[in-house]
Amino acid sequence: MSTDRAGDVLGGPADVSRPSNPWPRILAFALVVGIGIGLAAVCVVSFASPPPREIRVPVANLQPGAPVFTPITTFGNDRQQRTYGVWMGLDMNGRTVALLSRSAASGCHVRWDATAKAGTVTGVYVDPCGAGRWSLNGRVLETTATKDMDEFRTRRDGDQVIVDITRVLLGTCRTESLTGCSREGAPLERAVPKGALPLDFATN
Repeated sequence: MSTDRAGDVLGGPADVSRPSNPWPRILAFALVVGIGIGLAAVCVVSFASPPPREIRVPVANLQPGAPVFTPITTFGNDRQQRTYGVWMGLDMNGRTVALLSRSAASGCHVRWDATAKAGTVTGVYVDPCGAGRWSLNGRVLETTATKDMDEFRTRRDGDQVIVDITRVLLGTCRTESLTGCSREGAPLERAVPKGALPLDFATN
């Protein structure tokens, strides 16, 4: 019997109505579905996880006169879309200082300017929306600023400094009638919201 003709060995024509093996397609579909479910689960976990409520900065990164900025996206941003965060450094006495980078007066992100001057001091925090100037430890250097910068508590953990960003110590008042600030020797503390900082945060 000849086997040269198209079809099976019995010499009949090929059976095109018989379905091909479906398993490769089924397995490919299952793989695509599995990947999709995995990516969705990762997204859900990412959004469901609470944002970090502390930041860690290596001690080696902190040098006198050179504050380090850590943006905190959950704090929101100012009208120029500059993200608020924490300025962290060492003052001239070697004390670790962590300051909120938001001016309570203008609502703008406060920046560090190593070349700016306030009186005899070179290297100050500057409010780009006002005339406020502050020292390395957040103390007012210009009378146009009505209070010191708000400060976070810190603690040491081995070779890192941990900043608790759940609460903030309000800056000391520099005018008698001001509210939303601490008095000398009587610090006031405020809880930091989990979302963006409201416009009146730390002003009352």
